[in-house]
Amino acid sequence: MLQEDRTAEAILKRLSDTTNYPDDTLDPYLEFSEGGNLYYFTPGGFLYRREEPGMKEVGGVFCGYLTDEVWHYRADYHYE
Repeated sequence: MLQEDRTAEAILKRLSDTTNYPDDTLDPYLEFSEGGNLYYFTPGGFLYRREEPGMKEVGGVFCGYLTDEVWHYRADYHYE
């Protein structure tokens, strides 16, 4: 059973709101701190919470995802 992560829900909700928050951009694997936890997005808009701060390998707890449309709007890079 997945544990509820209200902070992750708030992150996904805010980033999905392109009208009120039009300037937020995302880079894959760039960690950011929110609510005392470290989070990052993988390509495609999948949000993960880092289990151990400073961990170098990719891993963590899956928290949700942005729609493809929102991810492409927010991504600070372009697919080739």
